[in-house]
Amino acid sequence: MTKKNLIIVIILLSIIDLVALGWYMSRRIEASGKSQNLFEQRDSTEVIAMADTVSTASQADVFEKEQDNTYYYIADNPNIPGDESSYYTSIKHVKVRWPKKINGNDELDALNKELIKKAFGNSQSKMKDARYVYLKTPNFNKPLSEDEYHTVVKAPRIYPVYGNVSQVLVYPYMTSHRLLVMEIDKLEYNGSSEVETNTFIHYDRQNQRILSRLDILMADMEKENKLLKLINNKIDELNKGRGDENRLQHALNVPAEICCRSKGILFLFGHGIISSNPIEILVEYDKIKPFLTKEFELLVDNNEGFWVYKEVPKPEPVNAKPKVIPTTTPVKAVHSTAFKPEQTKQKKYSGAKRRSGRYGRAGKRHWSRRRR
Repeated sequence: MTKKNLIIVIILLSIIDLVALGWYMSRRIEASGKSQNLFEQRDSTEVIAMADTVSTASQADVFEKEQDNTYYYIADNPNIPGDESSYYTSIKHVKVRWPKKINGNDELDALNKELIKKAFGNSQSKMKDARYVYLKTPNFNKPLSEDEYHTVVKAPRIYPVYGNVSQVLVYPYMTSHRLLVMEIDKLEYNGSSEVETNTFIHYDRQNQRILSRLDILMADMEKENKLLKLINNKIDELNKGRGDENRLQHALNVPAEICCRSKGILFLFGHGIISSNPIEILVEYDKIKPFLTKEFELLVDNNEGFWVYKEVPKPEPVNAKPKVIPTTTPVKAVHSTAFKPEQTKQKKYSGAKRRSGRYGRAGKRHWSRRRR
């Protein structure tokens, strides 16, 4: 055998050995069902990063059509005999665009539970039941027993001191490939003033789970103080474009309520905290990144396809034009499963009544961010 032939034989034997090794490893993985031994040298954080950067198909979310429900209550007798304007009244409005399917998934138990708890304050498992429990309980500005009031078929006139109008609005605010943000607005006229509160629920569309504040921002006292300083620096920037009468006060604490957007995180300050009106302060992601959890930072870095919903429910004015619920006669409020509020189709809010003076980061009305 010549030297040339010997070299050829050695090369062929080497190729056969490699093929045999590959066949053996594939059979071993097939038999055990596990292949992690092949990658045990890879750093775990690198594996997490790789998993988060894998692109998955994102399906469009599906929501139910907007549902409007209203119920009217009035006291049996005026608070002041002979004074028709002294009847205690309660109006309850509910408007919802409820999620039906998120990223192809219609098993939304966790999201439904969180929305029900934040919107209606009860533990019902279904939205319709939770809404019914909320609507069947009037809010009077003075405690009244069940035998002191009744339902009526059209909107009563709302008078100062005696009238109460409570509203709950639930709808999608923003979505992206990784994140859905649902908004819950609660508005109440208590006879003297209007109070508005806003809550946001963040939902990981890819992993189908609720993201709490602790899933977004790190729970660390030192970092919390640095974040507060960052927010106050942003307030100083905003004050440069505001007059002395509209200057914002420095925040004493980082607010609990936040809203994640495409460019950064909104921090929501309620009435009287840094201003007489509710205020939103936006801190961009490039500035707030050191305060994000590692998991949420990865989500932000690998997120796209942002969309802000423009068609959202509008609150009703305090004294809406009377509208009739299809019921023949006024009935006494009965708390039983046989007594359910009727659905009404309501006139859209005209915009004549401002929404509690809520301003955005640029000093514009809060509603303007929905019209982009």
